[in-house]
Amino acid sequence: MLERISYNIESMKLVIQMTKSKISMCNDETQPLPRQADCQGYYIHCLGGFRAAKVEKDVWMVEPILEDGQPCRKGFLKKAELQALTHKSGLMPIAFQNFGWSEGIYYSSWSPLIPGRTNHLQGPSDLWSNVASNLARRRAGAELKDMKGTTREKVAQLLDDRSEQEWLARSISFSLRSMDISVERIVEFYHEQLVNLMAAGRVNGQRSTNTQDQTLYAQVHSFFLHLGAARDYLGALIAVRIGMNPRKIDCMARLIDALRPRHAGSDAILTLLERRKCVEPVPTNPSRRQMSGWLKEATELRNQFIHRQPYGARHVEGFGHATAISPEMGIYRYVRPVLVDNDSDRDILNVVVSHYRKVTELFQEAAEVSGGDISVLTLTDRDIIAVNFDAKR
Repeated sequence: MLERISYNIESMKLVIQMTKSKISMCNDETQPLPRQADCQGYYIHCLGGFRAAKVEKDVWMVEPILEDGQPCRKGFLKKAELQALTHKSGLMPIAFQNFGWSEGIYYSSWSPLIPGRTNHLQGPSDLWSNVASNLARRRAGAELKDMKGTTREKVAQLLDDRSEQEWLARSISFSLRSMDISVERIVEFYHEQLVNLMAAGRVNGQRSTNTQDQTLYAQVHSFFLHLGAARDYLGALIAVRIGMNPRKIDCMARLIDALRPRHAGSDAILTLLERRKCVEPVPTNPSRRQMSGWLKEATELRNQFIHRQPYGARHVEGFGHATAISPEMGIYRYVRPVLVDNDSDRDILNVVVSHYRKVTELFQEAAEVSGGDISVLTLTDRDIIAVNFDAKR
């Protein structure tokens, strides 16, 4: 036994000695990692992998266009001409994207196109973030100004001491932003696949699959996961606003189950859900409520993908193809089937975008009628309590 203890002690000494020794590095060759130069781009993304790039004010180029067997970018179009082209081809615009690199760091700003709106500068994720930030400012602003011995830990503790409404508004914003990212990744996948099929001359419906398909499956799953999260955070927020316990009523289904006729008209967001036919009385029991309309459809599709069978698991969903929109103009689109209600003639991006437009429209209006402050948080010198300088700059 003593010999074993002695052996273990010597082994520990050897490990400690090895960890203290200097790690050698090979010096055969050194190659600096490339960094992208500063640049900026602006896209309008459309269905089918089609998109338009802004060259300058009211000057656009569209891509990909098939010409002489090669995928190309073509222009120039004015905004009105671009709108006519996308409308006639059925390639509905989805979102604006402002992206680029600054000091080698990539950034992307995504703004969904919301039906009936002309100003798309701030999407629903931005508005709910504004609501949360302005709640935080009113709650913690005075205490931050009077704080003595300011440290990161003390500031973080104060900022995280949020009310239920503040937490839920921020959670809604995070979930909506995650939805934006999922749609962004899906349209990037569509565009890349369309360009690849054009380059390979496979534009007559030939089915195609590759390793990048897993990215599509993951992002479709992510989209419906975050749609459900945003829905449930909104349900919990309504519960708080009408006096229910958000620890017990923490999702939309439990809220709807707890609603009674006396709650009708008690909250502006709840009224909005009723007006949009997302919540309605049970026909056989008018004193109870049920989920309905597109929210019910989105929830059923979410449950299918997350609880029963993920998107991509069915054979028909494992292949995509390019199809002609206007061969004489070189306009094609990418198609990826999804099996819904035994119908495989639907395209997954079309399905995602149909729900994306509904949910962004709902949450945009919900933020506006919430009574919260949706204005952009602005900071003055009086709001700055500490400054750290980067010595490297």
